[in-house]
Amino acid sequence: LPEPRAPREPSCHDIEFDAVTFRHGNRTVADGVTLSVPEGRRLAVVGPSGAGKTTLLHLLARFYDVDAGAVRIGGVDVREMDTAALMARIAIVFQDVYLFDGTIEENVRLGRPDATDAEVRAAAAAARLDEVIERLPGGWSADVGEGGALLSGGERQRVSIARALLKDAPIVLLDEVTSALDPVNEAAVHAGIEELMAGRTVVMVAHRMGTVRRADRVAFLDAGRVVEQGNHEELLRRAGRYAAYWDLSRAGAARD
Repeated sequence: LPEPRAPREPSCHDIEFDAVTFRHGNRTVADGVTLSVPEGRRLAVVGPSGAGKTTLLHLLARFYDVDAGAVRIGGVDVREMDTAALMARIAIVFQDVYLFDGTIEENVRLGRPDATDAEVRAAAAAARLDEVIERLPGGWSADVGEGGALLSGGERQRVSIARALLKDAPIVLLDEVTSALDPVNEAAVHAGIEELMAGRTVVMVAHRMGTVRRADRVAFLDAGRVVEQGNHEELLRRAGRYAAYWDLSRAGAARD
């Protein structure tokens, strides 16, 4: 993607999707999406599969450029920001975690290579990664394998969260981070995620409704459009798409 000739830097970290449209091939994935997240607040994005939820995170991180509209941080279009400056402001924890072939410590330190040993250890403890390190032969020097193949999914998530905590970025993007974890890892990852979200501007894609309830605002997407938005209680009272989705989720949890 092109770099701006005269880069701008935001002075704050609120987020705005302004009439955003994005197409992938012949398909419109985001269709006139308008959303805002005040600095330090949490937005949860929910909806059926294929609704365009993850695409919003990708556009915010500028993995792609919008076809129409704008994505802004602190009033500055992400296309007007230097890529390194944009990435420095964003910590990303996605469901599919990629770790680089090397040790656990090397992978955590990618978040902030100049961090002190104490800062690295503190991030690991907050992410509940210290529990993993204690039981692995080699501890911090344990090899994770290419892509993190020598660790379980939950262990990879804990490394990813520790890396994000160490980075200490003002904006956090989360995507379905506990959807495929066993109960023990899910509880540990949730604890780490709560540490990571504290005091930061957060956009999260989620299916687990307990996380959604703690968001300041919820947007329900379908076919690339925002069909409802408000806080959890408002949307339940509205008895619309979100309320139906909530009821289905609760029924599924009860069956499990």
